[in-house]
Amino acid sequence: MWSKTRSLALSRILVTAFSAMIFMMTFFVPFFAEWYEGASLGNGLIKGSVKVPTIVILYISEAFAVWALAELHILLHNISKDNVFVSRNVKSLRSISWACIFAGAAFCVLALWRYLFFLAAVAAVMIGLIMRVLKNVFEQAVEIKSENDFTI
Repeated sequence: MWSKTRSLALSRILVTAFSAMIFMMTFFVPFFAEWYEGASLGNGLIKGSVKVPTIVILYISEAFAVWALAELHILLHNISKDNVFVSRNVKSLRSISWACIFAGAAFCVLALWRYLFFLAAVAAVMIGLIMRVLKNVFEQAVEIKSENDFTI
């Protein structure tokens, strides 16, 4: 039977697996960029090789991914300790949203070479916006919980 504990455990496993994947990706970014340059069709505003910009932007976006994953680890740890509506979780959600938005901005820069990266930029910014909405909901819940804790 599926339970809250199993769901939380699955989330922690997936975040850890994704963290390992991001770590391994660090070593393969140049190979991926070279493959992408040979396989990609289409253009952007800037003509020419896309290999170096792809490498730079992927490393930058990887840093944002590491930041978001670290905050997800903190968030899941707090939830596992039954600290759900606390200000630290609001801070984590805010950080995750900014990491996604900054990654989207980085992909917008890469879209100057290949328009296809606008899709990745839009997806990252959309996830960032969703996280901002969740952050606002959690912030309200923290305030309500704080008020209820002071009520006898």
